[in-house]
Amino acid sequence: MNSAERKVIEFYTPEGEVRPYRPLSARLPEFLAQYGPAKGYAVVTEIQDSLSLKPGLLRLYKCAIQAGQKPQDMGLPSPAVAGQTQVCRATLLDSHGRVVAAATASKQILVYKDLEVLETAARQRLLAALGFGGDVLDADESHDQRDLGLTPTSSSASPAPESADSASALPVGAAGAETAPTLPHEPSKPAANELAQLAMLRRQITHLASTRGMESPSVVSVDEARVALKQLMQT
Repeated sequence: MNSAERKVIEFYTPEGEVRPYRPLSARLPEFLAQYGPAKGYAVVTEIQDSLSLKPGLLRLYKCAIQAGQKPQDMGLPSPAVAGQTQVCRATLLDSHGRVVAAATASKQILVYKDLEVLETAARQRLLAALGFGGDVLDADESHDQRDLGLTPTSSSASPAPESADSASALPVGAAGAETAPTLPHEPSKPAANELAQLAMLRRQITHLASTRGMESPSVVSVDEARVALKQLMQT
């Protein structure tokens, strides 16, 4: 496995939870091995302005102009603003030119680099649609569920209660025998991955606090860090 395939980026959700993400460059080798040009496949991208995808809105603009009115005066969005949003479609074609899969992405284009970002977004969504990075689709479904007012419930099963037979099977000390002194329970130290996660959360908290002109809160656990990060994001 090369370095590109091992590359993973970690993002923080508004709830302060860490979400791993494999960028497009890490997923491309696996994708090209199955759908590459050597096997007759091709990825075609096409960029359109959002107005061309809204013929009804274009007709309303035409009616406003013919009536000598500004679109804004008729309650329509400004054409200059509406035209800034571009849509990129990425399509996978087989050796016969048939569509295997397609994906789209949209972005407001303000600087030249935005077009490159938009095309990359469409390509990575195409890979996700083909099973290379399905966490992107999971995030979309999560947004859709929240928009519909749906709240997923936990399906984790609760541990089974200890049976009476197992309790009675425990060895019982002889009468009058001295019992060993009970030592105080020492709390377990956090695992290495938890310490690394806490360090990343602290860096994120420090950065957000500095951008908001606030003092960085002190946190000693991952749970505290998640709460503090969520509060900063909502500030």
